[in-house]
Amino acid sequence: MSREYEVTLDEKPYAVEVKMLDEGGVLVVKVGEESYTIKASRAEDDSWNVNDTSTDFAVKILRRSGKSLLLEINGQEREVEWERVRRQEAAAASTAAASGGVKVKGGVYPPMPGKITEVKVIVGDKVKSGDTVAILEAMKMFNELKVASSGTVKEVNVAPGSTVTPNDLLVLVE
Repeated sequence: MSREYEVTLDEKPYAVEVKMLDEGGVLVVKVGEESYTIKASRAEDDSWNVNDTSTDFAVKILRRSGKSLLLEINGQEREVEWERVRRQEAAAASTAAASGGVKVKGGVYPPMPGKITEVKVIVGDKVKSGDTVAILEAMKMFNELKVASSGTVKEVNVAPGSTVTPNDLLVLVE
């Protein structure tokens, strides 16, 4: 299964498609007409090691706010804006969710506005009904956000420090 994104880097828009080749973190990333095979792995300090078969990149998320990321890539800061391109039926559900209506099936949403203090899953993780996927700090209390059904994590749209609202899709499990 592949995911499509609209990404803006250095004020230039890019169409990006990401396809997972295996559970070991090997991805094919298509940027416009260019295609790259990469392997990403999480380091002990919560940064990422990314290898495109010829070069290693150290990537760390410095700040995440909604669809905006401030990344440090090999010591250089880069601002990235991204938006997932959804199929028409998913987009309609997402629009309804944004207006307080129907939420996407398999989605984990915060019950109230707050700040994510911990994310306990990554894309590809297997989860069971009732597993905690994130911790939300709201009104000086910490709330465990749990999945309603078993499945595989297909999206993680938050990082520690993200400010969220009840309409934000945090994690998608299929």
